[in-house]
Amino acid sequence: MSLILFHTPNSRSLRPLWLLEELGLDFDLNTIAYDAEYFASDAYREINPMGKVPAFYDGDHLVLESTVILEYILAKHGPSPLGVTPEESDFGHYLTWLHMAESGLSHYLAVLLGQMMNPEKYGVSENFASYVKYQAEKAFEMLDNHLAGRSFIAAERFTAADISVGYSLFLASVLCRMPLPDRVQAYFERLQDRPAWKKAISVK
Repeated sequence: MSLILFHTPNSRSLRPLWLLEELGLDFDLNTIAYDAEYFASDAYREINPMGKVPAFYDGDHLVLESTVILEYILAKHGPSPLGVTPEESDFGHYLTWLHMAESGLSHYLAVLLGQMMNPEKYGVSENFASYVKYQAEKAFEMLDNHLAGRSFIAAERFTAADISVGYSLFLASVLCRMPLPDRVQAYFERLQDRPAWKKAISVK
């Protein structure tokens, strides 16, 4: 069965693209420039009913949500050291950051990015903007503490949790221009040195 990823540069679809490059899997990449009108069209909603990227197809099977796609790929096309198994002591850390990178970080950062890019359409109140910034900063602090004595999130190796967090840090630092704590910044720089990241981010 063929693997197909629908991807928009700088979006959350960087997560599965990065993983696919790390694994060296054969896949087809369908790169789509951001176009709200096209994403809302019937033509694209036949690809992804939610009208978003990423959309990942494994043959006829559609998988949505970037962190879910990471888990799916590893479960269906592993095993790989990029996953952490329940038998490993860091399994909890792995799952926590694999998903918290989206639900507890990117979720808030997307609000800030919308405020910056198109305040007429995506603007929120000053109080809510302060709230989401505070939530992001709490997550940065938690990550900074977690990385004390660690090079990566879990199991003393690079895993899909680092991919998930790495995209969130890209969103925070590069797109939202938020400062990162020292340990988090050094960690993000390590992630950006990976050839698979460089290949994924170069897709335009």
